[in-house]
Amino acid sequence: PDALAAGPWLLGSPVLDQWRPEQVLVLGRPTLHRSVQRLLADPAVAVTVLTDRPEWTDIAATAVAVGTTLRCVGSPNPAWLHGWQQADARAADAVTTTMGGHPQDTGLGVAQRLVAALPAGALLLLGSSNPIRDVSLAARPRRGLTVLANRGVAGIDGTISTATGTALVHGGLGYALVGDLTFLHDSNGLLVAPDEARPDLTVVVANDDGGGIFGLLEQGAAEYSGAFERVFGTPHGTDLAALCAAHHVPHIRVSASELADVVAPARGLRVVEVATQRTGLRTLHDQIRTAVAMAVGPIVGDSA
Repeated sequence: PDALAAGPWLLGSPVLDQWRPEQVLVLGRPTLHRSVQRLLADPAVAVTVLTDRPEWTDIAATAVAVGTTLRCVGSPNPAWLHGWQQADARAADAVTTTMGGHPQDTGLGVAQRLVAALPAGALLLLGSSNPIRDVSLAARPRRGLTVLANRGVAGIDGTISTATGTALVHGGLGYALVGDLTFLHDSNGLLVAPDEARPDLTVVVANDDGGGIFGLLEQGAAEYSGAFERVFGTPHGTDLAALCAAHHVPHIRVSASELADVVAPARGLRVVEVATQRTGLRTLHDQIRTAVAMAVGPIVGDSA
């Protein structure tokens, strides 16, 4: 119930200076967002890792304790929690409003709409690169979903095959959100042998015709625009409908606003393609950061 919808955005806003945590508890791999990594690298913040594995992620080498169990001591500060929750409500609204003013479909919009529309009890497998980050940045926390992802050395390798296997094990409705390059990299994962079980799996492809994530990194700056498309953008122009037809897999192309109707429960394997734009994505992220800072500004000022 205390999960923050706009957490990564808030960590880059004035809220962090106002209500900086004294301690951070890390579970899993906190490597998606630079704002999170900066918090973990802060020497004033005590980082504790909770894990049952012999290895753990500690990029900044700041962890002061590692253990398999946790014992809470002391009493929480309700005002501190309320401050974060109040800021999060404002920030999440600012994110949604700013996204809504963008004239084109983006991966952020696809992620937000898809997570909200999935039926309770569904499995959602997230592809690497932008899709997993888009869910973290734009989707509202909710109950009733099992969310999985390949991380570490996996990259985009075998994501469709992973989605197929997890959907079969899950036994219920399975969904995957992937980018176009991830989809193409493992498109042969759509092949199912005649005597093998077919999953109830809907693969949602946010197709921005290339490597959209690189436009958000250093190489996406204006001074590198001359070489960006050839080296990082890598547009492919692949006809996903024809590719799916070759594998005898149903395919439909929709807008982000149509996702809620399209991802209603259905049996079998199918592909849903949403054409998204990566041009202007860097500017949109900048606009969201500005909108979040403005939205939380009055709260920070009142509590100073």
